[in-house]
Amino acid sequence: MSAPNPAPYYRPYRQRSIFGPLVLISIGVLFLLRNMGIISGHALGWWFSRYWPVVLILLGVVRLAEYMWARQRGYPAPRIGAGLVVFLVFFIMFGLGATHTAGWNWRGIHDQMGIDDPDFGDFFGWGTNYEFSENFAQPMKPGAQIRVVGSYGDIKITPSDDGQAHVVVQKTIRSDSQDSANNINQNTHPKFDQQGNIWVMDLTNGGFRNGRYNLVMQLPPDSTVSATTRRGDISVTGVQGPVEASSDHGDVTTEQIKGDANLRLRNGTLRVKDVTGNVEVNGEVDDGNVSGVGGSLEFDAGYNGQVQLAKIGKQVHFKSVRTDLQIPKLDGEATLGDGNLRVRSASGPLRLETRSNDIHLEDVTGEVHVQNRNGVVELTGKPPLGSIDITNVHGGIELTLPASAGFQLNATSNSGNIDSEFPGVSVDNSHNDSTARGTVGKGGPDVRLRADHGTIQIRKE
Repeated sequence: MSAPNPAPYYRPYRQRSIFGPLVLISIGVLFLLRNMGIISGHALGWWFSRYWPVVLILLGVVRLAEYMWARQRGYPAPRIGAGLVVFLVFFIMFGLGATHTAGWNWRGIHDQMGIDDPDFGDFFGWGTNYEFSENFAQPMKPGAQIRVVGSYGDIKITPSDDGQAHVVVQKTIRSDSQDSANNINQNTHPKFDQQGNIWVMDLTNGGFRNGRYNLVMQLPPDSTVSATTRRGDISVTGVQGPVEASSDHGDVTTEQIKGDANLRLRNGTLRVKDVTGNVEVNGEVDDGNVSGVGGSLEFDAGYNGQVQLAKIGKQVHFKSVRTDLQIPKLDGEATLGDGNLRVRSASGPLRLETRSNDIHLEDVTGEVHVQNRNGVVELTGKPPLGSIDITNVHGGIELTLPASAGFQLNATSNSGNIDSEFPGVSVDNSHNDSTARGTVGKGGPDVRLRADHGTIQIRKE
């Protein structure tokens, strides 16, 4: 008797999730409304940056409903496929990024990147620019303290001649419609608020975040001025009182200042000219030019390009990541950048610690102390000479002194030769460590030179 045939196997039907089609339909509807002009790309980006988690909630609700429906009918619940997992990962990353960057000034980024596609910018919330302007005057007492705080925009300050503050505001408001821009304009009227002894103009709250506000200000010349902006240039000219200026992304310029100047910037160009008091610089500059300072200069900032210093009446202290330069007075000029450090016509004691720079010191009087690595050191000394102490690792030393100079020489070079043009110097290049010692002329200040893997040359001028 033959065995009965086994019952046929039927694979249980697994219902597909409807979440994917719902997402596609929703995206298509949104883009259709965008193309028809019913909703703007600005509004679409704004809503997505805030409410994208609703999609995750909708997914949870759909999955729960599908699971309960399948259980009631005895079907296996729809599975989460690899495609959905990948979609969720990228969607969550994109949503978090949109939320994090929603407060950025996209118009400023748009301008800096040079993007000219208005549709592309509008989709990401840049909107359309609308221009407005206004002006007003505010009486100020002599010697007033004035603080201006901006978020995005230039600040230009010059002296007034009538004891008042005159302000012209150029507004570039970013919005998705003219009516919305008009509303923002009506709610963004810059003004001075007196807080104790300080007059404050704050352009960082409310509607001021929706555009660029450039200020052209005339302030009483004897005012104490503080100007700050996150993105924009700052220029202060002709102020007799102390000046503070700070910009995170922009240039800072101060000219014809009778008091001190305290400047901070990042990713911008620094220009300082004709400041009677002391100057202090902090942050990081692209390029810098400081000249005509009657007081001291404290430059504690990194630099990406070139920095030029000239005519500093008192102490100069230049400090960056790899350089520490101190000079009591700079009659000439100093240039730093592109792997070179040049100082001309400076009075010692000059102290320099640096690395990976070729150093050129010209017409320097007084004491000189230099420590360097990975570069040459060239020094031309002028009378009156002071003690000279130079140490250079992986680089040579070239010292030029007046032919009539008198000094005590002590020089050592590891793995390099020594050459001297002055009589009375005993040079020994027969060993790995070359030496040169002796009394030149009638003697005088000590000259100590030490080079590691570099030659030493001592020349007459």
